[in-house]
Amino acid sequence: MKTPRPVVRRSMAAAGAVAAASFGLAACGSDESDGSASANSSSGPIRALLNAQPSSLDPIVAPRSGQVVWATMVEPLITTNEDLEPSADGLLTDWERTDPTTWTFTLREGVMFSNGEAADAEAVVNTLELSRDSEGSILKSYFGNVASVEAPDATTVVVKTGTPQYDIPNLLTTVYLVPPDYYEAEGSEGFAVAPVGTGPYVLDEFQAGRSISVEVNPDYWGEAPDNTGVVFTWATEAAQRLALLQSDSVDVSFDLPPAQATAAQDAGLEVVSTESAIKILAFLQSTTAPFDDPQLREAAALAIDRDAIVEGIFDGQAVADGGLLNVKPGTDPAEQVEADPDAAAAIGGGGATVPISYPPSQYTNVEEVARAIGGSLEQAGFKVEYNPLDYGTLVGQVVGRQLNGLYIFAGVPNVAVPDFFASGFMKSASITGNCPDPQIDELVAEALEQEDAESAAPVYEELNTLGVVEKHCYVPLYKQIYHYGLADGVDGVVYSPLNAVDFTGATS
Repeated sequence: MKTPRPVVRRSMAAAGAVAAASFGLAACGSDESDGSASANSSSGPIRALLNAQPSSLDPIVAPRSGQVVWATMVEPLITTNEDLEPSADGLLTDWERTDPTTWTFTLREGVMFSNGEAADAEAVVNTLELSRDSEGSILKSYFGNVASVEAPDATTVVVKTGTPQYDIPNLLTTVYLVPPDYYEAEGSEGFAVAPVGTGPYVLDEFQAGRSISVEVNPDYWGEAPDNTGVVFTWATEAAQRLALLQSDSVDVSFDLPPAQATAAQDAGLEVVSTESAIKILAFLQSTTAPFDDPQLREAAALAIDRDAIVEGIFDGQAVADGGLLNVKPGTDPAEQVEADPDAAAAIGGGGATVPISYPPSQYTNVEEVARAIGGSLEQAGFKVEYNPLDYGTLVGQVVGRQLNGLYIFAGVPNVAVPDFFASGFMKSASITGNCPDPQIDELVAEALEQEDAESAAPVYEELNTLGVVEKHCYVPLYKQIYHYGLADGVDGVVYSPLNAVDFTGATS
């Protein structure tokens, strides 16, 4: 199976990967479009098959799994390079930390939203305030330290934080610029079905439950795509995704489990495989029974064998991962919990009932993963109830603190820094909030106040050890090896390790 390069910004030739986490899918070229995007296209629309319909296309409130669609139209403020670090080739082209709590950013001149609104500094201010203040914002926990955002002029944005925070540019790689007037008029629900952005594509048609199509934005500020658009459809069954690919009904089929990926390759189709930074995690809800008991959390953590899951369910085509804050592929935590079924049984589950909640259609082979975890818990003396939920319901119940027991939830890193998971999952006021602890909150804040990522690394190791090894609130399982198949004659669909897809260079 072929291993691809990271997603690249097409104007950067050899380098310039779009950060997976930020899902910066737009092509980048000259500051002004010549209006001939469609004329430059050398291919018709790319037919892309997903594993599920996105629950929403509103980047302010929606789970990041929908970015593969919305990021064709809506762009991040900052893109990233092949090392997953902030790059200056996107909407924000320069930044400076003028004092420990002040960041000044320069915005690309002359960019317009596809509806004619100016993509100016005031639009950036509005988007950042929506991300910080909206009740349903998926990024709310990351921007609580932002005290103010101001636009001194049309191309300058000044962000002030309450305390020093070294990773503000990193965080802006996951903030997608929305047009202020349109977003206010349509609200989240209206924007979710008809997104407007600055990207290389614009919405063509949204057929709920059937398909979403985008076409080339003729006024795009950057380099025109090599196709006329993308048509997204979805099939929750992996066998169906394989069959549609083999019958040439689609150009690219995403998220092929190992068995289907092998079958596609055996049929002579190209299969691209990438070690993803997406972490599949088991969260233990420590605020309610049964896992408000630290001993039961320890028993569960020792019972779950991530290596057996990787070998038995994925045939080795996943990467067992015992850490929470090691974001980039190939990195490991200083300390982790190793499975020990005998020790788990010795502590014992005491017959406590553990609901296991999971989204059966969202993650590859997650049904089998849930059953494997359940079997391990039963051997340790727990009783298990399985609670399959559609992804949107699971997200709502996680955010609403409506779950108890264990739930399986993916960490899809939008930013390749440890704080993505530290603030997203570990703080008391995080997305999950499953392990509130003042010491954790203090360490998360301490890490951000360091001068840079290198200085913060020891604090993140301490955080990982506290949350995973000592408190057993998080049971890291594995990172996916992500497979997708291409039909004959299809080229240029690029997937990055952080789950971003660039369609701008795709041809069929």
